[in-house]
Amino acid sequence: ALGQQGAGAGRPFMVVFLTDGLPTVGDMQDAASLVALAGEKAGPDTRLFAFGVGYDVNTHLLDKLALDNRGERIYVLPEEAIEVKVSGFYDKIASPVMSDVAVAIVGLETYDVFPPRLPDLFRGSQLVVYGRYRGAGSKAVKLLGKVNGKPVEHVYEVSFAENDQTHSGIPRLWATSKIGYLLDQLRLK
Repeated sequence: ALGQQGAGAGRPFMVVFLTDGLPTVGDMQDAASLVALAGEKAGPDTRLFAFGVGYDVNTHLLDKLALDNRGERIYVLPEEAIEVKVSGFYDKIASPVMSDVAVAIVGLETYDVFPPRLPDLFRGSQLVVYGRYRGAGSKAVKLLGKVNGKPVEHVYEVSFAENDQTHSGIPRLWATSKIGYLLDQLRLK
């Protein structure tokens, strides 16, 4: 499936990988080899969505495939209705809004931004980005991406405080995002 992407499509090429566990037929390569092979075959516009069904799923493999190819990983337990999860997933990706999403803040130093690689936006979804910054004042926040394969840019004027104590829950949300990211990195490497 990864080799079927046309050259220069300019829009996301979505692959859905649905599996019930470990490989039982074909080449029985280790997870690292499969991830490397997928990396060779996938193009820059590839999005790989991995569905793991059951208890014997190789989560390490599916997580790496999804994260390395800008997709998502979804797990379904045997007692869950797979039809509900698959139809919910399809409803989401059926209406893409923006791909190759990036955020830039002009004149402000940002660091420890999570997630480090932003997902594509679909109708009904939201983008939440946590990070730290140095500086203050009114700055232009640019939302960059592609809509129907064409580059777009939206600019918003936002005021950044030097030391804002009014939103005391935000540092905890940022820390939770960073810890989740670090735990994923530890588990996957």
